[in-house]
Amino acid sequence: MLSISTILTYLQLLLLLTTTCAALPPIGPRRAPADDLPPNPRDRVFRPDEALSGRAEAARRPGYVRMPVSRHLFNGTGKWSWGWHWGGGPGPGGPKGSSGGRPGGSSSSAGAAPTVPAVGIREAVPGTEVGKGMELSAEDRRWGWSYLTDIGGIAYIIELEIGTPPQLIKVFIDTGSYELWVNPRCNTSASLEICKNHGNYYPNRSNSSMYVGGDFAVTYGTGAVKGSYWSDVMSVSMFRIPSVQFAVANDSNYTFSGILGLGYAYPYSINYPSILNLMVSQNMISAPIFSVGLGGDGDNFSEIIFGGVNRWKFAGYLEPIPIWPPISQQDPAWIQYWINVTSVGVTKPYASNGEVYTSETFTMPCLIDTGSTLSYIRPDLVAVIGEKFNATVDNAGNYIVDCSWRDKPGTVDFGFNRGRMLINVRYKDFIFQQYPGHCMLGVQPADAGSTNYVLGDTFIRGAYLVFDQQSDVIWMNQYYNCGDQVVSVGQTARDTQYIKGAC
Repeated sequence: MLSISTILTYLQLLLLLTTTCAALPPIGPRRAPADDLPPNPRDRVFRPDEALSGRAEAARRPGYVRMPVSRHLFNGTGKWSWGWHWGGGPGPGGPKGSSGGRPGGSSSSAGAAPTVPAVGIREAVPGTEVGKGMELSAEDRRWGWSYLTDIGGIAYIIELEIGTPPQLIKVFIDTGSYELWVNPRCNTSASLEICKNHGNYYPNRSNSSMYVGGDFAVTYGTGAVKGSYWSDVMSVSMFRIPSVQFAVANDSNYTFSGILGLGYAYPYSINYPSILNLMVSQNMISAPIFSVGLGGDGDNFSEIIFGGVNRWKFAGYLEPIPIWPPISQQDPAWIQYWINVTSVGVTKPYASNGEVYTSETFTMPCLIDTGSTLSYIRPDLVAVIGEKFNATVDNAGNYIVDCSWRDKPGTVDFGFNRGRMLINVRYKDFIFQQYPGHCMLGVQPADAGSTNYVLGDTFIRGAYLVFDQQSDVIWMNQYYNCGDQVVSVGQTARDTQYIKGAC
């Protein structure tokens, strides 16, 4: 039998050993800080087990939430020539309008777009009238649809899980709207098959659903929907968010998928927190910021990151493009991601320098809209670009080009901040192939007299974009895909400026 003194000696040794081990550094590899980045201990992914179990609430620190974005490519038949368009601007029904998410409200018109002075278009050929005979008002186009295969396009889709037990729903990501809604009416949609494949949410099958009530109604560039509001738990990339309010449609036309609007929401356009707001309040991310990398043709990579930036998708530092007009000068019912384009041009195949078709004083506020297949800008500028591609204009006013242009190594160039940032969109990403053998110019004319200009997917595929509602800027650079590393942003205002791309 051990004596008391011997036992005390063993306890003292055990205490000494425990103290010594606690002071030692952890065994195993440590990730060194990334090159050109200050060490940031808060760069972390929000842990799924924390979200699902509710553990470690007090210790939770904001990180980022990363989601893959699926591309759905639909070839058209040419019966309907414009691709879908969820964003405001050209299209049947005009700009978007909604109830603003206010229970008991009714649909209303969207706010007016910024006024743009008619300045700065250079002549395509000296001594000639720009675009003469190449313009047709969008008001004269015949709008309509029969089936989704009539239009073609690329849709960017993410998956959400709603309810208890979870119900899988696919929705479009749309920076041109600000609310989440689900359950399109499939038998009046553009594609019955795709609509059914995207899933439906049934409130009566969820133990956590709650009826909020109030009317929801919205009109998009193509399609319209109406319904009422519900609240339920939602999982975004496995991260559980309680009490998410969204609309459940009871009637719609054309639309074949629900839509996740990522524009400015609460407290501007709606009176309840959006998913982005809730991610911040739940400490999943530090600020209402998300980045989008759609990638180009053949890249096979698209993602959205809430609260983070993938530094292996661009080179150098991101350029801050301010929201313009400032949100204080926009219609509070329709705050949008308007930014100023300050130059437009084309770099021809194998040319060492690009041609610029705008003057030094040119300015053109455009809405950045992931929900728009094409881009829509000033008709006179479209005519200049169309001439460079030997475009023809069909009876509906669409600029049609030879599909062989897609295989040539040229770019269409969009400048921002007076030359501080230039996005070069490859021909193959800019020229939209509606169906084999039939291609359209990536920019089409906005409606005559309209200033609802849109930079859609034919621009976004060439850029890496960070939508920063904390600082009211769009951070931007040329898109590349040279690797993978995500860092979180938003701990302090405008800290995205310190992230240096690795490409």
